[in-house]
Amino acid sequence: MMRTIPFLRITILSSLCLSSIVSAAPSHFPVVIGSALTCRDQINVDYFNDYMKTFFGNPAFFAGGANWWKVSESIFNSPVEYVFVGSGLDFIGATFKDNPEKLIANVRDSMGMEYRQTGIEKWEAPTSGVLIKYYDKNASSKMYCFGSPHTPY
Repeated sequence: MMRTIPFLRITILSSLCLSSIVSAAPSHFPVVIGSALTCRDQINVDYFNDYMKTFFGNPAFFAGGANWWKVSESIFNSPVEYVFVGSGLDFIGATFKDNPEKLIANVRDSMGMEYRQTGIEKWEAPTSGVLIKYYDKNASSKMYCFGSPHTPY
């Protein structure tokens, strides 16, 4: 009986620790989040917040009206630093390590979508997706979509 108690204790503690570990991103992550970032999918913050919590756990922080998750994944063959999802307002975005020119080329190659420059450091897609130069030490591009798409996927 004496050996059973430590064994049970270790088993219970191990299961609690393992249940809090978030599994790796699903294989559909680039498609699901990529379609939303290019405004080719309906943007529903409840769905996307639940999706991110399911596969990445609780957000790393809350800022600018959004939950932010640190991810080590790629979308459009470009490494992503953070994915952020609105809280109350329907928007989703991500910060990328690639510069805007490389990210635009990767989006074109993977989605067949062109971005046109609409400002000094701003580009827009025909679907209303927006890409901007982002001044962060780890990420040089930010891509986002507000609300529902203008052209459904």
